Amino acid sequence: MAAVNAFLGYFVIFGVFPALLGVSIWLSIRLKWPQLRCLGGALRNLLADKKSKGEMGNFAAVAAIIGGNLGAGTIAGTALAIATGGPGAIFWMVVIAILGSVVKLACASLGAFYQEKQHRDRSIGGPMFYIGRGISSRGMSLCYCFFLIGASLTVGNLVQTHAFVYAFPDGDFATKTICALALAIPTAIVLSGGLKRFVAFMSCGVPIMGLVYIAACLAGLYIMRDRLGGAAKEIFCGAFSLTSMGGGTASIMLIKALHAGTSRGLFATDIGLGLAGIAHGNISDGGRTPEQHAREQGITALLAPILVAILCAVTGILIICAAPDLSQDASKICVDTFVTAFRDPRAGWLIPTIIYAFSFTTILAWAWFAEHAFYFLQRARWRYYYRLLFIAMIPVGAFMRTTLPWVIADVCIDGLLLTNLLAIFLLRRRLIAIYNNV
Repeated sequence: MAAVNAFLGYFVIFGVFPALLGVSIWLSIRLKWPQLRCLGGALRNLLADKKSKGEMGNFAAVAAIIGGNLGAGTIAGTALAIATGGPGAIFWMVVIAILGSVVKLACASLGAFYQEKQHRDRSIGGPMFYIGRGISSRGMSLCYCFFLIGASLTVGNLVQTHAFVYAFPDGDFATKTICALALAIPTAIVLSGGLKRFVAFMSCGVPIMGLVYIAACLAGLYIMRDRLGGAAKEIFCGAFSLTSMGGGTASIMLIKALHAGTSRGLFATDIGLGLAGIAHGNISDGGRTPEQHAREQGITALLAPILVAILCAVTGILIICAAPDLSQDASKICVDTFVTAFRDPRAGWLIPTIIYAFSFTTILAWAWFAEHAFYFLQRARWRYYYRLLFIAMIPVGAFMRTTLPWVIADVCIDGLLLTNLLAIFLLRRRLIAIYNNV
């Protein structure tokens, strides 16, 4: 297993990351940096959301994507980035999220452009649809569906549950059982309500959880406001290695900060996986032309990775100000950060609470995303059996001791990334044509 993990690590560093960064840079230049030019339009689209009751709209789509991004690893991942790459990693996390947001735009635009009417005249889209219709490759579409289901059962299920349970390291059988049920029962309730209940929960639950967490971080930063200047200096010095150390050591620190920030930024925002194409492919065109609809959805999708990056940045600044022991487990670093910030041991309970909330939204979002594989296969009824399997596997994550699910998760994530990036590259002319007059 160690050899497999090592291989996957090198594959990500020398294969996946360069491909994703290359596509992000090329799209940014070719589309004239829409992530900088079109943020105002993205906010207008979000605030002027028009949809019928129970249907997916711009706000719900962005909330669903953010809900899928805000997993248990997002907060702990920020701590891990600082622990491995230093404070400068926070700067590069934000940069890569902004740079890579153009890939979200591409996924959402193609998902909306190639959407189909299915299942009670509902709009359905996603990478499997734009691969199947735009590239005419059913085999490639099936590969994406396979990786999507695999990722939902591991990244979006077993790993999330295990991470939540790990927030209680001394938990016994009863604690693990309670944790598993606390995730499984609400997931079953929301999924059983179909699209209407999913949209209602995501539109309300995700913004509330995000705002509560950011408010807690800002309160902690206010208490430690005398340390903000030093934290900002550490971030920028670490990002560009502007230290008094020798050139060789400074270069090593720069590489560590760049690698840690890039890797955590990409995985915190799920850039390149194609989830934005699924969420925005569910939005009806409202009588607009396919090009107009695709542009609106692509521009709106820019917001999700940027909002997640802001959340990670606030977390990172709080950690730097609190200066906890970075040799600890990432979750423990976050607990100590809040205890130090609020000068109260009870503040440490914010982390298990936040991890629970973020784990739940991630589990829910991945289950919903994966159901679209069955829509593509024209087997909509199979999603009911999939839901039963998905919910039944949640308790497994609470008690698992093997690292195999993490290995499968890495393989599925890499498979989703590479399949989707190849599809975007092959459909680049269509994508450019959509934004020709923007």
